[in-house]
Amino acid sequence: MKPIYIFASRLRAFWVLIPMSIVLTLALKYNGASNHWVKLYPLIIFSIGAIVFTFVYLFRFIAISYGEIKYIGKFTSRDSAVISEGKTLTVELMEKRRISIRLYGNEGYNPEIKWLTNEDGEAGDICLFRSTAYGGGRIAENILCYFGIDANEDTEAIVYGEGEFSKPYENVSVTALCENGHRVIKIRFDKTVF
Repeated sequence: MKPIYIFASRLRAFWVLIPMSIVLTLALKYNGASNHWVKLYPLIIFSIGAIVFTFVYLFRFIAISYGEIKYIGKFTSRDSAVISEGKTLTVELMEKRRISIRLYGNEGYNPEIKWLTNEDGEAGDICLFRSTAYGGGRIAENILCYFGIDANEDTEAIVYGEGEFSKPYENVSVTALCENGHRVIKIRFDKTVF
């Protein structure tokens, strides 16, 4: 099954491209009026290079599939984590249409650091992947549909409901609640599906 891609770049960061585009446009317009033998070609080449580099630098996605969650982009952290049985994907809806996406779980080994273990000496769930995306409740609905929650009334109650919601599905169990004024959706994986 193809992964779901979530845009993870700030749109207002791309405003940096506007002054570069204006410089490029002016250089192209007045290139013929220049009397120098080089004309304005160095400025045109530099402007095109700066626009392409800035666009590639700012462009990043998060790919979520049944097998893994990872960053996609040339200048990202390239962080990734395997999604398997017992792990929990947490989607938190925040202000300004931002979404916090985190994957919690345990890779099956006990850490050497004492404070990471509980009273029995076993490791609890730790954050394996952390990112911020943009798009609001619509992205949360897409993530839920990807993992098999198709019922419209369920997705409405999970994403936009006020109270708690908890229900098992075929491969996942979904819990939704409000914490600190934000809607938090927890998708726990009951099976490893590849």
